[in-house]
This record gives sequence, structure tokens and C-alpha cells, in this order.
Amino acid sequence: MFGGAALLSGCGAEAPPAQTARAARGNAAAARHAEGASSASLSDSALEPAAKEAIDAEDWSRAESLYRELARRQPRNPAGKRGLGVALIKQGKNDEAVEVLQGSLELADDACARLDLATAFAGLGRYPSALPHLRRAVKLQPTDPAGWSQLADALVKVEKPEGAAEVLNESREACHRCAADSGWGSVADEVAEALDAKAEKQLAGKDAVGARKSVDAAAALRPDLPALHLTQAKLARADGDATLAKSELRKAIEGMPDAKTAPGTYARLELATLLIADGGGAEAAKLAREVVAARGDHPGALDALGRACDATKDVPCARQAYEKVANLPPTAELSEDALDHARLRMKELKGGKHRGRRTDRRHPHRRRGAART
Repeated sequence: MFGGAALLSGCGAEAPPAQTARAARGNAAAARHAEGASSASLSDSALEPAAKEAIDAEDWSRAESLYRELARRQPRNPAGKRGLGVALIKQGKNDEAVEVLQGSLELADDACARLDLATAFAGLGRYPSALPHLRRAVKLQPTDPAGWSQLADALVKVEKPEGAAEVLNESREACHRCAADSGWGSVADEVAEALDAKAEKQLAGKDAVGARKSVDAAAALRPDLPALHLTQAKLARADGDATLAKSELRKAIEGMPDAKTAPGTYARLELATLLIADGGGAEAAKLAREVVAARGDHPGALDALGRACDATKDVPCARQAYEKVANLPPTAELSEDALDHARLRMKELKGGKHRGRRTDRRHPHRRRGAART
């Protein structure tokens, strides 16, 4: 979001009134006159239109020269300093842009200039310095999605995703255009993902209460985020609610069609484990096969496939899966206990000892003898 504000074009607000035909002709003539001319040779009336033309053409070096001259000639005109700040930002000269834009704000408090100043601070990695300017910008121009989006993004950057979520929720009341704005939507995704990542850390630290709070905040923004469904499934498992966990895992898988990714693999194998425990071996085998097809001889997928086929008494399938596990080299993804289980079942199945055999239906990540995903 901090790649650059809506520079010198209304700052994300309503479009300015259309120019009259006479004004348009005048500006076009000024632009033609400015072409090839030095900034010093332009008249005062032609200087600002030429500078804006350079901005529109993304000729940042020329824009810098023209706005620098405008600021020199008209030191009380905030447009000169703001335009110069924009041109400097676009050239990566953020230190100088900060100084110039602060000078612009001393002349006139303007929401767009504050957004530009926040962009310059962000370019320097100084997000805490950007925050007060962004907060002021949304007060000055509450109907502009750009200010709310940049403020939420900055709060994520300083590791305050809860604050970012509050800002986005507040923006829905003040800015009716926000929810339909693509930039706002991208930041909402970013905030929800940051909250979900925080929930994962809280779960790992056994803070289920904190994790649930983070998940609820993320769900208020993006209820259909696949990663969020995965975290909600983990919370359900922690609460012992296998039915809810399966429902959330199915939703996660719908949003993760690629079984090759780590989350896609985890969701499928987690659901397979729960299905095996509930007698859904056929569906579990299908999920495990999706992972095998995507990731080859993945230890966790082969282990799940063997157990699923065991549960459905599909001996050839179970034996083949266990044989592959037994022949895998020891890795961090394959525990000794899982290896021992596979070797034992392979021998038993070859010896015909499969009728009535019960597989270990506990979660492969929490039982002794599981392959890690």
C-alpha cells in the first residue's frame, strides 16, 4: 500500500471537476511550451501546468526540477513543496521528501500531503513516524479509502494487527466506498492474514483464548480466508469438536486446491485422520492420494493412505503404501515409530493378518508412531 499515494490527482477522493474547454486548451498550450524548455525559462503561469504534465508522464526528474523551481518562486504555495515531495519519493529520495513535505504541511494542513509524507516515512522503514500523519489524514478526509488503507497497513507493519482490524471496521462506517475499493480489500486480506498468523503463534504457545480472539477479529474482515478456516479447525480440535474441525478443514481445502503447498497438504491429511477415526476411510484415502499425486512419496501422505486403506480393508493399497513408507530413508518428516508401524503392518498384511485389524486412529501428529507432514 505504500508504493505511492494517489499523487496529485485528488488523493483517492472524488475526481475534481472537469476543466472547461478554455482551461484545457490553455494547459495543453502550456505543456507544449514547456516541452524542451528549462524550468527557469517558464513563466509563473506555465510552470505549475508543466510540472503536473511531467507528473502525469512519470518524468520524475523533470517534475522534480519544475516543482523545485515552483517552490523557489512561490515559497508560500504548498503545491510546489508537495509536488516536489512526490517527485522525490518516486526517485527513492525519501529523506529529502520528508523534509519538503513537512514544509508543505507548515503552509497548509492537507490530507493528501500527509499521505505522501507517510509514504516517504514508509520508504525509510519509519512506520511509527507515519502513523500520526495517517491518523490525521483520515480525520481530514474520512471518505477516502487511501487513508484508511495506509493506516491499517502501517499498523500491520508495526505488529498491531488488532489495531489495523479496528481501523478497517471503523472505516466501513465513515467511508461507504471503502469496502468496494481494491486497495482497501488488499489491506483487509493482509490484516486478516496477520491476525491468522498471530493466532497460529498463540495456539503454539497454548494460548487458546488469545488465538480465538485473533481468529474472530480476522473472521470479521475475511470470513472465507482459507488459512483462517485451517486455524479454526485447529481451535476446534483443541476443544475436542471433531465435527466442527472437519467442517472447517473442508472449507480450507476448497480454498486450497493445490495439495502441493504445505497448508494444502496439512489440511488434507488432518481431515483424513479425522475421517479414519469416524469410519470414513474411503474419503480419507482419496485425500491422501491427492497429496501423494502432488508431492510424491510424502511420508505423512503414505502413512495416512496406509491407515485409510487398512480401515477399508483394501489390503493391496495398504500393503503398497506401508511398503513405500518402510523403504523411505529416515528424515525429519518420518519418525521411527511411524516407520516401525509401517513395517509391522506390511508384514502382517503379507502374512494375511488383516481381518479385524484396527489401525491407530489418533491424530498422526499427536500419536506415537506417526509420520510428520
